[in-house]
Amino acid sequence: MQAFEFNNLDEMSIKAAENIVNYGLDSIKQKGFFTISLSGGNSPRQIYSLMPEIAEKKGLNWNRVFIFWGDERYISHTHRESNYKMAYDTLLSKINIPQENIFRIPTEIEPVDSVALLYEKIMRKFFTVAKMIDYKKNLPIFDLILLGIGSDGHTASLFPGHRAVNEQKRWVVYVKAHARVTLRDRITITLPVINAAKNIMFIISGEGKGKIVKSIMEEKKQIYPASKINPGDGQTIWYIDRNIY
Repeated sequence: MQAFEFNNLDEMSIKAAENIVNYGLDSIKQKGFFTISLSGGNSPRQIYSLMPEIAEKKGLNWNRVFIFWGDERYISHTHRESNYKMAYDTLLSKINIPQENIFRIPTEIEPVDSVALLYEKIMRKFFTVAKMIDYKKNLPIFDLILLGIGSDGHTASLFPGHRAVNEQKRWVVYVKAHARVTLRDRITITLPVINAAKNIMFIISGEGKGKIVKSIMEEKKQIYPASKINPGDGQTIWYIDRNIY
């Protein structure tokens, strides 16, 4: 695990955006395509907005990039709280990427648990065709998964104490978040999927998260789901805005 702290959100966002594009370039050079799972929330918003210009300068071929999401609220993809909408407004609408390369979580279907089942089927089909499945573990191998941490310590939509944190077989599950969370119905990838990735990037900003990050990184406690993220064959990198402390 590597951790880098930055003086402010601007510095962190520039460096993170550059490295995401570099991951893409390296992956395309090595095997011809790049798979990424995006994070929601406010922390990556500025990163996404910087990526189009950086990608153009570095020559990233968006035709070879395939985009998924780590989690989503069970709301319309046009809702202001939608992780997809945030990524669309800041990134997807600014780049020339084929629509068939974008795999948003299909929140328009009912019931909510069917969304998780369908998204898992979509992922299984893609990663099988791409030959990017660890068949011993029966898991997809993402090139890069982006994650954040909420003020309550959740990552993706895996909340402390929720049974979904212990899921071992499913790739995608439905989660009913605790009562303190607005928009409680969520769909999320699971810890085994995250831990099978080649690269995991945590993007941490927002006041009040310092205690949680310290607990995860220094005290090695497993109170929070992020403490359980330890890719056996991959690497984890943390980008931290010092203003969280």
